Amino acid sequence: MVSTDSNLGTEARANSPTIGIIGCGNIGGKQAANFLAHGYSVYVYDVNQDSMVQLQSLGAKITQSCAELATRSEIIFTALPTPDDVITAVLEGEQNLSQGLQPGSVYVDITTNSPETILRIHHAMEQLGIEMLDAPFNDCPVGAQSQQGMGLAILVGGSRETFERVEPILQLMADQVIYCGEISTGTRCKLIHNAVNAIAVQAVSEGITLGLASGIDLQTIWDVLRLGSFGQNPGDIHGLPHYWFSRRCDDLSQHPAFTVKLLHKDLRLALALASQHDVCVPHLSLTIKDYEEAERRQWSDHSTTKVCCLQEERAGVIAQGSPQL
Repeated sequence: MVSTDSNLGTEARANSPTIGIIGCGNIGGKQAANFLAHGYSVYVYDVNQDSMVQLQSLGAKITQSCAELATRSEIIFTALPTPDDVITAVLEGEQNLSQGLQPGSVYVDITTNSPETILRIHHAMEQLGIEMLDAPFNDCPVGAQSQQGMGLAILVGGSRETFERVEPILQLMADQVIYCGEISTGTRCKLIHNAVNAIAVQAVSEGITLGLASGIDLQTIWDVLRLGSFGQNPGDIHGLPHYWFSRRCDDLSQHPAFTVKLLHKDLRLALALASQHDVCVPHLSLTIKDYEEAERRQWSDHSTTKVCCLQEERAGVIAQGSPQL
């Protein structure tokens, strides 16, 4: 059983659960290292062998399949790029997770997934007698500050009893652990968050390009936006000098953590959620069109702020410089 002691030390305890992580990329790899630093025994699996080797040097134990990882772990996390990747790893792939899960284990998906995929997997877990949470992770982008240095929030869906069992582990992963409700609620909240986030960034790009086109210099319009009521609320605005004004978004060698294709996927999922509930979301619909255009221009692997360049083209100006925070 998972310990309910929230004051977990850096040394492993006899009753500490063994953790398994499938997907050792930007989020999964960071969390694996985090758990190791807190003294947990961690098993990892990733299709990229190099990712696992890096974590092995920190003390992680490498497995050869999702099924093997499941046999060795009590709490299993998936941190994967897309819903299809999760389905393959958990249900349909060769030696998938469901083939090795042990009684009493808990499965937690921290992928930004689709509600339909979460419900499908949850049904399969129920048949196996396995508890499940969907807990998409809200990372800490440039411009935001994480108190723990790990992430801003985890948004959790599932039974409250299961949540309370795993909560001490989740508290190590981000500053805020938000219990959102029944299974798939965490995923729906994350999709809504990302949709609002993307729309806010597009609104900022419209305001900045309008200012530049009307003769206002970049520092002035930036100060107006950041020092007014708007700038005190939306999180992305403080990251724009790093990703957009600096033109990092034009350079693939910068290896952005969050790409156009990943956010486009999140927006499509949010739009599907809106359609399912017959909710009109005109700003989201318009924003998705920009992401579709960005994909057509082969910007898929660029930083998400690359999409702002479309608005620059419409206005005939370029936001470039180093405005001060």
